[in-house]
Amino acid sequence: MFKGLLQFIKSKTFLIHLSVYILTVILICWLIISWLGSTTNHNEVVVVPDFSGIGLKELDQFVADKNLRYLVIDSLYSPKAKKGVVVKQEPEANAEVKEGRTIYLYVTSVLPPSIQMPKLVDRSLRQAAAMITTFGLRLGKTKFVADQCANCVLDQMVKGKKIAPGEKIEKGTVIDLIVGKGLSDEEVGIPCLYGLNRKEALAKLTEASLSIGSISFDLEKDSVNGKVYRQIPNCSKEAKINLGGTIDLYFTNDKNKLSSMPDTSTVKNNDDENFD
Repeated sequence: MFKGLLQFIKSKTFLIHLSVYILTVILICWLIISWLGSTTNHNEVVVVPDFSGIGLKELDQFVADKNLRYLVIDSLYSPKAKKGVVVKQEPEANAEVKEGRTIYLYVTSVLPPSIQMPKLVDRSLRQAAAMITTFGLRLGKTKFVADQCANCVLDQMVKGKKIAPGEKIEKGTVIDLIVGKGLSDEEVGIPCLYGLNRKEALAKLTEASLSIGSISFDLEKDSVNGKVYRQIPNCSKEAKINLGGTIDLYFTNDKNKLSSMPDTSTVKNNDDENFD
């Protein structure tokens, strides 16, 4: 039997069938590879463009000639960014992908998210200021009034109106505070605010239980990056002001004005004096 099998393997009939089988397998593999190449656009790629800053209304026109698709999958809130524009994408710009690939986009929210207004009343000014930052709100003006509870928050306001705890409010809203200054005529040292931006100056005044009075800017752009080059009243070793008083501030980006600021290196740190 084994001898007969060897003779069959060596026969012309077997070799013909084997050749046909091999050729058939090769043909089938070639057809499959060709079909996959045509349906998956094998070796046909496009470079992902940069979607950053493109507005929602402009996306259809932006991708019209790029053999790509897009899908907005999430929105992110950024108070400083333009609303409704792309800020992140996957895959990233300049990546090579197949034609027809979907690019996933993240855009800035058109409307800021809402949160519940925290309860700031009866807290200390420092605690309230920290909570305002934690909740994504902004501290506005601080007004001090005579009250037996010194440095306690008496009211929380938005645009001149009281706002109750738990009320819906947009992130980034400016919160003004009414704070008690006690019933005495206590005085505190005047902090030196030269060279500080608006946020830093406000924080330092808050720590000293003082508030910003009038604000002046050399130019509109100074409202963001301007530094204090003048303050009224001025700071000095002996300068005092009633608790809850206001300091008028002048901001600029002018290097000449900033270089001519008073030398405050010898002035005692009033913050240390106030909170020892």
